Amino acid sequence: MTPKQHKTRDVSRDHYTTYRKKAKEFLNSMEASLRVREWNAAGLNAVHCAISSADALLVYHAGIRSAGDSHHDISFLLVQHVKDADTAPKAKTLSKIIDYKYLAAYEDREIIESEALELAKITRRFFDWMESLLS
Repeated sequence: MTPKQHKTRDVSRDHYTTYRKKAKEFLNSMEASLRVREWNAAGLNAVHCAISSADALLVYHAGIRSAGDSHHDISFLLVQHVKDADTAPKAKTLSKIIDYKYLAAYEDREIIESEALELAKITRRFFDWMESLLS
């Protein structure tokens, strides 16, 4: 059985720097939100940071971005296209981060401090992994 095909669109590999910059800006916004105890904003910025980090890796390594209906598709694309020993566990981390998007943006409960701090910790690690592969 062939693996499920996830929708992608081609992107010039030169544009990985755009997604890397976006990831850094979202990381900075996450950190600023944490400092002022804005847990929902920190959470949503963490999600955007992780997605932009993954986009940077996919554009750099494969010249593609996810074009699927689900943000979770990007985790599968990472495993398919980024050849690194840590890709599979980092893809699981990315899925965990993405799971917070709905809570941060749409649910009728707020992200609590402990969730925001944990999310920030794993997002920093994901961002640092991305940076290590692009340096």
